[in-house]
Amino acid sequence: MHNTLDCTNDRKTGTQRGLLSRARVAVLATATVAGLCAGNLAAAPIASASITPALPAAPAQFLDTAGLLKALDLPLSSTAPAPVSQASIIPAPAPMAPAPAPAPPAPASVTLDELVNIVPQVAADRLAQYVAPLNEALAKAAIDTPLRKAAFLAQLVVESDSFRTFEEYASGRAYEGRSDLGNVAPGDGERFKGRGAIQVTGRHNYESVSQYLGIDFIANPELMATPENAFETAAWYWQSRNLNSVSDSGSIESVSRIVNGGTHGLVQRIDSFQRALAVFH
Repeated sequence: MHNTLDCTNDRKTGTQRGLLSRARVAVLATATVAGLCAGNLAAAPIASASITPALPAAPAQFLDTAGLLKALDLPLSSTAPAPVSQASIIPAPAPMAPAPAPAPPAPASVTLDELVNIVPQVAADRLAQYVAPLNEALAKAAIDTPLRKAAFLAQLVVESDSFRTFEEYASGRAYEGRSDLGNVAPGDGERFKGRGAIQVTGRHNYESVSQYLGIDFIANPELMATPENAFETAAWYWQSRNLNSVSDSGSIESVSRIVNGGTHGLVQRIDSFQRALAVFH
């Protein structure tokens, strides 16, 4: 009897297990179909509880891949879309604007005609070679008003013997041992005698202007007498003594005393100053 009950119980248990397995399969199948049909079902309106439910739709059957793609509203072709050319998505660079035209050169502060009228005792062809370096020096030292230009040129006319020389005529032995000029080594007087358009003199001044221009005038003092350096060294001297401010006062005698250390050639300096003022005005 016990054996019969056990067999009966085993059959029941087996039957229940079979039913559960089939139930699980049905649930999985239903979930799969629901997932595949989600696109179509989502578009349908949700029925309210108060509305009579619609008739159940016929179950979807997917016999092959084409049917599945059709149900999901996907293209039948499995070919990947062709890549889009970069040329169609990246805009072409805008054409570059032409480079601006170079600015015209600034007009000369002192023209050759003006220089000839200020220094009439010198031939125009000789003065012509000094116009460019003179204007560079004027610009560098901000010698840019009639008073400043007239005072500057008046000093250069006397110190360079009307642009005839950029080296002192004397030997320079008179400056030997002049510690106020920095001439402390034997031969410094002659080596560092007056040179340039304004006659820069002494070792100390040669050292300072060397640092300013980046040219070693200590080792090569004769370089100061070249036209390209003669006017630049004069501009350095002018700035180092703040002679623009002195010139603005209109006192050519004050300017002359600073440049020369006295009144040597004062009459000619005043005459050149007045002539230059008349030209620039």
